[in-house]
Amino acid sequence: MKKAILLLACVFLLSFSTGDNRNEYNVPLMAWGVTAGDIDLDGDNDIVIGHLFNSQTNWTGITILKNNGLGLMELDSFYFNGQHRSVSTNNFDNNPFPDLLSQTYNNVNSQIGIIYNFNNTASKIDTFNIADYADNINIADINNDLETDIVFISTNGCFWGIIYNYGKNSFSNPFYYQINFNPNDLATDDINNDGRDDIVVCGLKTKIYFSYPDGFQEMELETEDFFIRVFIVDFDLDGLKDIIAFDDIFGAYTLIAKFKNIGGNSFERLPDIVKQPGAHVYFITDFNNDTLPDILLQLANFSGYKIYYNKGNFQLGDSLFVPVPFYGEGWRNCYCADMDGNGYQDIITTRALNAPLPANVNIMFNDGNGNFLEDPLTSIYKHPSTINNQLSCYPNPFHNEITFEFKTEKNEMAELNIYNLQGRLITCLTKSVKKGGQINYLKWDGLDQASKPCKPGPYIAYLKVNGKIKKTVKLIKTK
Repeated sequence: MKKAILLLACVFLLSFSTGDNRNEYNVPLMAWGVTAGDIDLDGDNDIVIGHLFNSQTNWTGITILKNNGLGLMELDSFYFNGQHRSVSTNNFDNNPFPDLLSQTYNNVNSQIGIIYNFNNTASKIDTFNIADYADNINIADINNDLETDIVFISTNGCFWGIIYNYGKNSFSNPFYYQINFNPNDLATDDINNDGRDDIVVCGLKTKIYFSYPDGFQEMELETEDFFIRVFIVDFDLDGLKDIIAFDDIFGAYTLIAKFKNIGGNSFERLPDIVKQPGAHVYFITDFNNDTLPDILLQLANFSGYKIYYNKGNFQLGDSLFVPVPFYGEGWRNCYCADMDGNGYQDIITTRALNAPLPANVNIMFNDGNGNFLEDPLTSIYKHPSTINNQLSCYPNPFHNEITFEFKTEKNEMAELNIYNLQGRLITCLTKSVKKGGQINYLKWDGLDQASKPCKPGPYIAYLKVNGKIKKTVKLIKTK
C-alpha cells in the first residue's frame, strides 16, 4: 500500500459561475462522477463531483459544492490526479468528517485513493495500486467487523476485487477474483441477512458472491441477458433484499429486470418491464416518502428523466417526466439526495464535455407532490420554533444509543424513521398516536430493521405528524 501526499496546492476556481437559474452551476470541465454527503458536518448535503482529465485545461480533480443550508451551493475544487468516474463519501476512520473515495493514478499504476477528512486542511491520502483500471468502486462490510471495505471491478481486467479495512487507517492489499466476462457494474449489500455484505456483478452474465467466513459462494443469477447496471434493494418491503437490473436497448427501450428474493439464497425472476425511450443512467430511491423505492431513468435522448413510482408487489405506476435542459453535452450522470432540507429526494445532474457549457451541474428540487422545481423549497417547510412537533436528540454524535424527544400539540399520529443519506429506510422507531402535550422519549440502539448493527456514519431522523414531515435531524454514529 502506497501513501501519497494530497496536492491541495491550489484551489481551482477556473470556469465557475452560477447559471441563469438558481439550480444551475458551472464547475471545471468534464464533470462526471457525482455523489452527495454532509462534507462539513453542518447538517445539510453537499455535492461531490469527480472530473475526467481535460486536455484543454490540463486538469482533473474533485469539486465540492458546499450547501449554504438553503439548497444553494458554493464552489471548492482541487486537483487530484485520476479519472474520477466513480466518487463516494464514507467514514474510514474515527474522525466524524467524511472521507472521499475515487480512482486515481500515478505515472505507472492505476490506483484507488482515499482522501481522509476532506474538510480538514490537514487531509491525507491513502492510495492502493490496482492490477488494472478500476471502473466502478463501491463500499461494503464484507466480513461483518463494522469496518468499511472497498470493492471494485475492472472491465478490461475481467475481475472484481476487495481491499479489506482493518481499522485505524490500516488496509489489506487488494484481493482479486477473476471472472469469465467483462463486468459492467457491481452492487453490495447484505442479501441473506447474515450481517456480511454480499456482491453482485453484472455484464454478459450476472453473478452473486455470497460472503461467508470461509470465503465466497458464487451463484449465477442470469446467464443470457446483458445488464449495464444493477441494484440490491428491498423493492417489495418484505424484509429480503431483491435485485433490480437494467439494460439500454439501442437507445430506444429500457429493460428493467426484477429478481425477487424468496429466501435461502434463491431468487425468482419476475416478468421484465420494458419502457420507452432508452436510458443510460439509473437510480433507485424513495421520491414520495411512502417507504417504497422508486425508479429513476435518465433518458438517452438527454431530454430529462422519467420516474416510475413503486406501487408495491413489484408493480410500477405511470411515469412522471422531469425535463432537464440539453446544452450539447456528450454525457450525463446523476445522483439523488435531499439538497434543500424539505425531506424529499432531489435530482442532481452532471454534464460532461471537453468544452465549456452554459451550465454543467443542475439540481431539480422535489416538492413531494410530483413536481420538480428550479428553486429550493426550504422556506416552504419552515415551522415555528416551538417545542410542539420539534425533535431533539442526544448524544449526537453517538456510539451505541441515542435518545429522541418530541411533543405533539394534540392527539396525533406520529412517525419517527431513520434513513441513510441515500434515502433508504433503516428503521421505524414509532408509528402510533401520541397524546397531545406529552413529551415522548424514544431510544435508537443503532440497529436496522433486521436487528443488525448499522455502520458508522451519517443518518437522518424524520419526524412525521399526520403524514407530514415536521422535523429532520442529522445523526452521526461513531465507531
